[in-house]
Order: sequence, then C-alpha cells, then structure tokens
Amino acid sequence: MIWVGTPEGMEARLIPSRGFVFLPVEAGGVYGLGPRGALRGLWRIARGVRQAWQAMGRLRPQVLFTTGGFAAVPAALAAARAGVPILVYLPDLEPGMAVRLLARLAAHVAVTAPEAQPFFRGRPVTVTGYPVRRRLMAAARDREAARRRGRARWGFAENLPVVLVFGGSRGARRLNRAVDRHLEALAMEAQVLHLTGPADLERMQARRAALPSEIRARYQPVAYLEEEMGEALAMADLAVCRAGASTLGELPLFGLPAVLVPYPYVRRHQERNAAYLVRHGGAVRIPDEEIEERLGEVVQELLRDPDRLQGMRRSMGALAQPEAAERLAALVQRLAASTPYPEKRPAQGRAG
Repeated sequence: MIWVGTPEGMEARLIPSRGFVFLPVEAGGVYGLGPRGALRGLWRIARGVRQAWQAMGRLRPQVLFTTGGFAAVPAALAAARAGVPILVYLPDLEPGMAVRLLARLAAHVAVTAPEAQPFFRGRPVTVTGYPVRRRLMAAARDREAARRRGRARWGFAENLPVVLVFGGSRGARRLNRAVDRHLEALAMEAQVLHLTGPADLERMQARRAALPSEIRARYQPVAYLEEEMGEALAMADLAVCRAGASTLGELPLFGLPAVLVPYPYVRRHQERNAAYLVRHGGAVRIPDEEIEERLGEVVQELLRDPDRLQGMRRSMGALAQPEAAERLAALVQRLAASTPYPEKRPAQGRAG
C-alpha cells in the first residue's frame, strides 16, 4: 500500500512513522482563494499530476482509493489517464467539490449512509458505513471492560455519569470556552473528561485547580487521546463534540448520545452530518454561536431525563455499521482484481 499526500501535510510525518510508503505529490486548493490563489492551486495540481503520473509508471498500482480533498486531485487525474480504477469514498453526508469531481472519474463510489446516494446519480454506489479504527472496535466489542478501565484510568466514580467533551486533535476553542464558563455546573451534575487540545490544556488545568476540592476530581482535562479513546467513548454517557465525519462511525458504534456543535467554517459538511444524527434521534444540535450560552442547560436537561437519554442511546446504536472497513476493503480488492494495471507503463514525461 502506498499513501499519496502533499509534502507539507500532516500525513508526510505520520504515514512513514506507521511503516507505510509515503508518496509526496504537490496539490493546491482552488475554492475560495481568489483569482491568484486559484491560479497557484491549479499550477500545483498540474505539477502534482505529472509527479503522480511518473510514480504510477514505477509503482504500477492496481487501484486508487480516495476520500477526496484537494490533495487527492492530482493522483486521481493521473490514475484516470493511466487506466487505474478509482474508488471514491465519501465519509461525510454531503460531498465537497473535490469528491464531486473525482466521482465522475470513479469506477465505484462508497458512502457512509443512504442519504448520500442521491449526490452520485448514474454512478455505481455502495453504502458501507464509516470505518472505525481497530482499537475502537476492540473497545466496543467489550464495552463494559473498556468502561471500567476508563473510569479507573481517570479516577471517575461509578455512581455519576460521565460527559466526554472533544473537538478533534487540536481541540475546539469555542467548546473549551463553553466548558470554562459552565464548569462548576457541569461538575455538580457529572464527571467530565475534556479533550482540550494542546493550546488550551494549561489554562484548563489551572481552571481545574481552582475548583472546590469536593468536585475537583470530577473534571479531567487532557490534550488529546489516541490509544485510550476507546475507553473514553465506552465510559461516557454523553458526548459534546463537533460533527466531523468520524462522529458518523464512532458515536453509533458505542451507542453514545451526543450534543453536536457543527463547525460553521467547513461549508455544510458538519451541518449535514449533525442533521443526520439528530433526525435519527441519537443527538441534539446546538449552533456554534450559542454553545457558550447554552452548554450547561442542555447537558443538565439531558442527564436529568434518563428515559430520553436511553432512547437516544438506542437510536444512535441503531446506526452502527461495524463491518464498514471490511466492506470498503472488499470493494478495493474487487476493483484491483477486475482491472489489473496495464502492461504498458505511462511515459515518464508530460502527462498531457
């Protein structure tokens, strides 16, 4: 397996550290950058197509799997010209510009939920669900054991609910401010594991130290979780988080009810994701501009209504598709087997 990404992206560091081959290819954004920025993006895409075209001649891939984004465009254009079948997977509920473009070149499209199928009329589409990491799958399979480990790890008592607040690997400044504002009220009602991101960790640790001693242990701020995230999800009774694509897989897998706060600056992706989970009864939504005012009230209302929370838990769990990764892998293998890479190698010069 070869991972294609931009030289300056996070993947350039992460992928080699996990033991995979990383192929750097230039790419650039076009949308919302103005005329000059768009021209620079197009120039970088053109350079990236040439780099990817030449690499395909050496590496001879049998299939290209992509989830979209501007970084995927050069490799996908080169693959289409080289006759390499493309599998496009849409993690969110609504495609961005890159996925819409790449789907036209794809041999097959995979989507997380049936609601996304209408965006790809005329293309072969399979609903796979959202693939979840193996460690999370393991925690979900033995949720009770993971729940006990999590409560022991963070020193949480068994007789109080746990609220998990997270906003991605870098945290979410707005969520952090909301927790800061409502912390005493939250800690009187529940135990809170708060993934702050590195930027706000020190401030929230100081905030914890200033809490009354009788509730201080109920609040645990940490920068970020990786290996322990399964335990956190398993022990939580309620999540407060953004509505990125991973919530469509991880929250249902653990049957975890959520207060969703869609990030407003990524077009409509998170709004669509949140609407899907709310419509199916597993979550409630608070607009980003209201979360600092309403967080305490909404969390308290949910925790004080166990019947409602249990209903949300059942509804969220009903959306789980734990076989998603296997379904996607099967599609990749099917395309690779049905269309072997052409014997003739692409030319090593210009792609067009």
